[in-house]
Amino acid sequence: MRIETRERKTVFHVATSADGVKFTVRPEPIDYPLSETEKRGSRAHRFDMRITPLDGTCYVCHAVWLDPWGSCIGIAQTDDFVHFRQLSLSVPSNRNAVLFPEKFGGNYVRLERPQNIDGSGSMWVSESPDLIHWGHSRPVVLPYTDWSTRKNGAGCVPIKTSHGWLEIYHGTCMTASTENYQLGACLLDLEDPSKVIAAPREFILAAEELYECVGQVPNVVFTGGACLADDGKLNIYYGGADTRICLAQTTVDELVDFCLKKA
Repeated sequence: MRIETRERKTVFHVATSADGVKFTVRPEPIDYPLSETEKRGSRAHRFDMRITPLDGTCYVCHAVWLDPWGSCIGIAQTDDFVHFRQLSLSVPSNRNAVLFPEKFGGNYVRLERPQNIDGSGSMWVSESPDLIHWGHSRPVVLPYTDWSTRKNGAGCVPIKTSHGWLEIYHGTCMTASTENYQLGACLLDLEDPSKVIAAPREFILAAEELYECVGQVPNVVFTGGACLADDGKLNIYYGGADTRICLAQTTVDELVDFCLKKA
């Protein structure tokens, strides 16, 4: 989880839970040393960590804001969430990276959101043989919706189903006062995740509650992770107004059914 200190410094902390609802936060932040590239900038701000278990270890993808260059993708490896080894740092401007939990043809694959000069952007897929060198990049072409006219990008680590990779993603649109964030769901092809199988034009979650509408950045619901609970529910963890961590619950079957019937 990302925590912002009273110096407005961003740090990552580990939170653990037996039931996925009540969490215990480790008091000390993760000791994640800056890379040589990060040390060259005037400020290195890390955020939006996603965790993917793969090949008996855990990989974390996160954004790194480097002044004066902009946002990059950082990838690190850990086995205990105490010791981290950074593997790569992308060129700017890119963010919202999510690593798939299995390889495709021997390659690692990630969703990402390259950023346009005006701050807008959309979801892409890239591949890598070693988590360092990335290429074979191509867009994920989602249908046009009025709630994702400015941005759409990966949220949770994709969940494999018989109908495709279930991806819970974010989309944004400009209103008269703010840039509003919503969450959507789609199914991506099991063999080529740049291909969209089903993507409803309706969102699944929008900012409605006070804690989602009022905060550092108003009218935001933004997810970075989901996990299956023992009772079969899918816990979706998301930021409310960039101020609080929130929980929404559904099931994988319900979201897959929504994608197939509403697309």
